[in-house]
Amino acid sequence: MIVGGSGTLIDLLTYSGLRFLGLRHWIALAISFGVGVVIGFVLTRHWVFRSRDPQWEGQLVRFVLVILFLYCLNGVVMEVLYRIVPAFAGRSFFVRGLSAVSLLPVSFTLHRRVSFA
Repeated sequence: MIVGGSGTLIDLLTYSGLRFLGLRHWIALAISFGVGVVIGFVLTRHWVFRSRDPQWEGQLVRFVLVILFLYCLNGVVMEVLYRIVPAFAGRSFFVRGLSAVSLLPVSFTLHRRVSFA
């Protein structure tokens, strides 16, 4: 919970900050996901799944593939949310947060069964 929550918070803050600076949705999402990939892989590998496999390269490849799928899925969910959530000051933070939280079960399951299987 702490790992996922901290990674999600860093992603949210990065995304919201980049949107505040004027970056488009998909670019801000790509950067925030990139930051999340680096932090997420290290924390998830060591704290969540306690993987000590010296062959971490294969795990990283699978992790990145799962992340790319989740990136696309998050982007689509966010596009839908942007169309239905009215504009307000914290809209980017809200939309990114709702998308991330709603996909946490999918993310955990894919990492457990694919990334660190």
